[in-house]
Amino acid sequence: MPRTAHCAKSEIDRLQPLSRRILIRTPTMSTFSIGAAADFDYNQLLRDHLEKVFNERHANRRMAALATLYNDDAVVVDPDGSRLGHRDISAMVDDVLQRFPEDFSFTATGFGVGLGGVGYIPWQLGPPSGEAVVSGVDVAHIRDGRIQAIYVLIDPVVA
Repeated sequence: MPRTAHCAKSEIDRLQPLSRRILIRTPTMSTFSIGAAADFDYNQLLRDHLEKVFNERHANRRMAALATLYNDDAVVVDPDGSRLGHRDISAMVDDVLQRFPEDFSFTATGFGVGLGGVGYIPWQLGPPSGEAVVSGVDVAHIRDGRIQAIYVLIDPVVA
C-alpha cells in the first residue's frame, strides 16, 4: 500500500507563499521545486471569480468584474448547460443567486491552484454560519491571465 505524506495546517500556511511553484512532498516531508514560477496568481484570480462574479448580486458590478476577470468570449459550463460571453454568464449567475436566500454565498474551501493555464478552486454555497447546501469545484481554463472557460463540477449528494 502506498504511503501518504501528511502535513499540519501551519506547514501549509508556511508554504503558501511558495504556491506559485510546483512543490513535491516526499515521504520524509522534504520539499523540492520542479518548474518555473506561475505567471500569475491562480488563487487570487479564482477567489475573485467566486467573490466578484458569483457572489455579486448587483448586475452592473458583476458585469464590470466579468470584463476584468473573463475574456470577452469566455464560457461557463455547468450541469444546466453552457453560457457564452459576459451578458449570458451574468444572466446565469442571476438565475443561480435567485434560487437561494440573500445571505447565502459561495466560499472557497481551499486554495485555488493551477498550472499551464488550467486551475481549480473548491467551494461551497450556504449561509454565513450554517451548513453548506451544495459544494463543488470550479475548473478554469486561463488565457492571457483571464478566465476563458469555467467548468462547474457539483459534488454528488450522499444520502
